[in-house]
Amino acid sequence: MDNCFAACGCDEFGISKSDLDRFTDKIENVLHDEKGRKLFRSFMFTSKMKHGRKTLDFLEHVERLLGYREDEEGVPFRNFLGDIDNLMDEADRIDELDFALMERLTTARSSENIEGIMESLKLVKVEVTGALRREYSAFRAHFIKFKQ
Repeated sequence: MDNCFAACGCDEFGISKSDLDRFTDKIENVLHDEKGRKLFRSFMFTSKMKHGRKTLDFLEHVERLLGYREDEEGVPFRNFLGDIDNLMDEADRIDELDFALMERLTTARSSENIEGIMESLKLVKVEVTGALRREYSAFRAHFIKFKQ
């Protein structure tokens, strides 16, 4: 494995040079990789990007909800709806979220329409990814110098 330089701080996460190369290509590469997320979260912590960490937590909450399957025995639909309510409360702390998008989720939640909720959650995920672009730009700028 082509290990990264210790100077970049990513050695504690087991990040290789090729990983770092992928992570500095686009935000989705960081967000879809467990080690990438840990590195991104750590970067935001050391850079005192509290809002970015809240946004990443929110994104992870959205992804957990997107993983819900109605036929699972362990998670009743009422609990899922309660989690949607909690997510909507969390959304109030994410300034970059589109109001119309959250209204769409609220409407789907009120009607208890699982397909509408899932579609709304997918759109929220895209929106939240965009809300992390500023933090990702700083992350990328910090780590790009270690790619060479």
